[in-house]
Order: sequence, then structure tokens, then C-alpha cells
Amino acid sequence: MLKAYSKFLDILEKICMAIMGVLMFLMVAAMVYQVILRYIFNDSNIWSEEITRYMFVYVVLLGSFVAVRRNKHLQVDFLINMFKGNFKRYFTLVTDFVVLGFLVYLLPLSYNLALDTMVSISPGLNLPMGVVYGAVPIGTFLMILGMIEIILEKITNKTKEGEN
Repeated sequence: MLKAYSKFLDILEKICMAIMGVLMFLMVAAMVYQVILRYIFNDSNIWSEEITRYMFVYVVLLGSFVAVRRNKHLQVDFLINMFKGNFKRYFTLVTDFVVLGFLVYLLPLSYNLALDTMVSISPGLNLPMGVVYGAVPIGTFLMILGMIEIILEKITNKTKEGEN
């Protein structure tokens, strides 16, 4: 079952990576457009900086899912490295459960925030701000899926292929 779940998350991760790649390309294009418009034509627009900021938010939160799955998120590991053997494994398992608990707590709060901000409209794009704030529950939900996989791997003592 864990293998099938991991395969599903592998597909989800590839989709997220593709979306992030497209968003990064569009971010660069929008910023180049803004720079050319501002410094060559002495003009500016209101939407390019705004859309770049919103795309960046989605890239960060989708990237957080990828970082969680690959265990590359920011962590202070000097304390973890002091422990050895099973105690180290149990300690990291407890911290994973704490992170999962925080994400589960954050999910309904972020979802409600996104719903509440659907009535607000962004000034440059005339886009409901709930679409922008929607990145938080989406990223949180994906990170929950990644944390569940990590916890199941530690409990069953299995690792992904290519990891030690």
C-alpha cells in the first residue's frame, strides 16, 4: 500500500514540478516585460508585478510539498545528530507528527481564509484574492500528504529508492 501511495505522490510531485516550471518561466517573462516597459519605454503597468508576486507564492507553496517529500526542508539538525540509533528515529518521528499536527491545524484555517477573501479583488488583475490565498490550503494539503508518506516510511522502516 505504501508503494502505491508513493507512486501516486511521485505523479503529483511531477505535476507540481511542471506547474512550478511554467510559473517560473511566466514570472521571468512578466518581469522582463515590466523592465523593458519601464526602462526603455518609460511606462509601466499595474499587473505584471502583481502577477509575479502571486505566481511566486504558488511556486513557494508547491515547492514546499516537493521539499517535504525529498526531506530537503529547512531543519536544525545539530540536536538530531547528537542522538544515535532508534532514539534518533523516534525523535524524528515525533517531530514529524508535530509538523503533521501543525499542518492539519493550518489546513481549515487557511481554507477559511481563502474563502473569506474571495470577495476582495486585487487592484491590478481584478482577481479575487481568494485565488491567491488558495495557494496556502493547496500547499498545506500537499505537505500533509508528503508528511503522511514520511511517517509511514519511518514506521514501516522503508525508504524511497535511492535514499539511505
